[in-house]
Amino acid sequence: MDAYRPDAQARQDSPSDPPSLFLGIHRVLDGFVRHPMSAEFRFDPDFPLIVTLKLMVEQGSSVTWRISRELLHKGLHSVSGSGDVRVWPARSGDRVTAWLLLDARDMSALFELPVSPLESWLEDTYRITPPESEMDALDWDAFIAEVLDAPGPSTDSHL
Repeated sequence: MDAYRPDAQARQDSPSDPPSLFLGIHRVLDGFVRHPMSAEFRFDPDFPLIVTLKLMVEQGSSVTWRISRELLHKGLHSVSGSGDVRVWPARSGDRVTAWLLLDARDMSALFELPVSPLESWLEDTYRITPPESEMDALDWDAFIAEVLDAPGPSTDSHL
């Protein structure tokens, strides 16, 4: 895996596939120490309510979370979420960022996300599936199976 890259990169496998977004982000430890890492945001039009977030550290370990697309989008501009996932806007020097707090069992992790590339990517997903049509093509049986299969994070190892 490449080292931390602050630049964002979208990947699209074919013209009909929605792009994945790869970002360099930071895990914030003790409020001051920032640990660089990579994140992959994926969107599947078959499950338009959910964004899959894969957090990766340099040694190849990863953790995957499924987050509400609406919660993530709203959190770039105002406080959003409760419980296991919360997102809110922040500033880091002259950069506009957002905080992402993930809670699982007795552990929590705080991440700093660059707003601009994430917001652009989310806008692209809304062009693929607008909010008003998220429920139209939803296969409820598959959706419930997906949600029940992954009630929280699935881990390859701990971050």
